[in-house]
Amino acid sequence: MTESRAAAHTILVADAGYQAAAAELAADYPDLRLVCADDDANALESDAVTGLIAGAATVDEALLQSLPSLKVALKLGRSYSNIDVDALRRRGVNFGTVPRKGPNCVAELAMTLILALSKDLVNSHEAVSQGAYRYRGLTPERTAERKIAFHWMHNSRVHEVVGKTLGIIGMGEIGCELARRASVMGMRTVYYKRRPLSAELEALFDARYASLNALLEASDYICVATPHTAETEGMIGAPQIARMKASAYIVNIARGGIIDEDAMIDALRHNRIAGAGLDVFTYEPLPADSPLCELHNVILCPHIGGGSGTNRGIELGAALAAMRQALAD
Repeated sequence: MTESRAAAHTILVADAGYQAAAAELAADYPDLRLVCADDDANALESDAVTGLIAGAATVDEALLQSLPSLKVALKLGRSYSNIDVDALRRRGVNFGTVPRKGPNCVAELAMTLILALSKDLVNSHEAVSQGAYRYRGLTPERTAERKIAFHWMHNSRVHEVVGKTLGIIGMGEIGCELARRASVMGMRTVYYKRRPLSAELEALFDARYASLNALLEASDYICVATPHTAETEGMIGAPQIARMKASAYIVNIARGGIIDEDAMIDALRHNRIAGAGLDVFTYEPLPADSPLCELHNVILCPHIGGGSGTNRGIELGAALAAMRQALAD
């Protein structure tokens, strides 16, 4: 065994499916010996494991007892409901979280849509670019510090998000990242999921649990961020939309089939809800003859929530960089 390998920390990646990513990253982290959950069982010398990286894998007392030399545990993603943090603290293990690129990208788009809707951004742009001032009897004049054409559109939809309530349906990694951003913007966050977060996580993300009906009735913005399953297919239909405020907006960055698109279109057409920001649709690309293309209270995106893209190698690499730093401290 070489000197560098002998001095390497053994890092256990607790989730299956990371073998290829670990192999690609091994040369960049010669000081970390990577062992994956789906490696041959003989590859794991549990007494040598000093670092643990977990995504969705359960980290409980039983696992920790099998890793007596563990010094650092990192959660891949900010929400750690699958981690027994009390057990880690009792053992004196240094614990932290590493944000995942994928959920960050989607949460950024959700927040972008919320802010764009609050400023009626698409209609505002079109009014300026098309010279709509001409239909209001206005003439362009040179501006000065106290001479401006403030709010010349007189657009009643423009408002601030501070103090507004954001309802997040599905409080997974995307929902938690969105809640962090909403809190910074001064919004209140309520969320709905099958199993509420712990009090510790609710405090971390500045969010409180609500039933689905209560969330729909209280929220100024509703963001759908839950997986598309047989259970969630059409979960936001006409009865649910009817519970929303007439001044509320719906944002969907999950999957199109979770919302009854026809019911949503009908509500948007008749101003029973104020608007929508949509990155996903029942059919993609959105058909050119969709009624959504004709509505002025929606913002449409071509499923760009994933941003510039990510993969397990990118996200594991971020965790390994954080692990190296934590073990060096």
